[in-house]
Amino acid sequence: NLNEILTAPGKVGFVYASKPPTVVLMCGLQGSGKTTSTIKLASYLKLRKKRVLVAACDLQRVAAVEQLKQLSAANEIDLYFDDEENNPIKIAKDALLKAKNELYDVLLVDTAGRLAIDEELMDELKEIKKSLNPDEIFYVADSLTGQDAVRSAATFNDYIAISGVILTKYDGDSKGGIALSIAKQLNIPLRFIGTGEKIPDLEAFIPDRIVGRIMGEGD
Repeated sequence: NLNEILTAPGKVGFVYASKPPTVVLMCGLQGSGKTTSTIKLASYLKLRKKRVLVAACDLQRVAAVEQLKQLSAANEIDLYFDDEENNPIKIAKDALLKAKNELYDVLLVDTAGRLAIDEELMDELKEIKKSLNPDEIFYVADSLTGQDAVRSAATFNDYIAISGVILTKYDGDSKGGIALSIAKQLNIPLRFIGTGEKIPDLEAFIPDRIVGRIMGEGD
């Protein structure tokens, strides 16, 4: 049963921690749509009347923080950044302090992405994970990269134990295969899918809907 395969053990959609803020670590390779997905998720939660703070902890790409600043401003999302600080762990901790003190519901932490998985990147992610003790670790996967996305997700999972996957660039056609692979091979639940370029183009992952698309029944 496709539906069962797609329903990997774990949470569905967005689940709030019993005590706010719910802390979510966003990770993924460069080019996967991680930064945009972070803002999409922030916007999705904001529409549900949640107070969301995004932390700019991707200090690898010069343009990453700038991109977040522009996206946050355009979508009226609160952003924590520190242009004077070059240690992402310090920024993450300061953002958490702000989120707690100012009673935010959710803190989304945008972390560094690289073109390939390397030791340094994983060490940094492990450190951030240790310092924040996040409720969730979302891996952002580019569905166009197919089996590579599954392999990368597996490696991230080995290092930092991801609790959910956000699948980007998902147009519902041939991409059902990768959704199945992630659920079946990794046993990690898909939590959201990015269905387009625009900020509202993010939906909670509902297996029934995807099964319909895979079987060609449309919605």
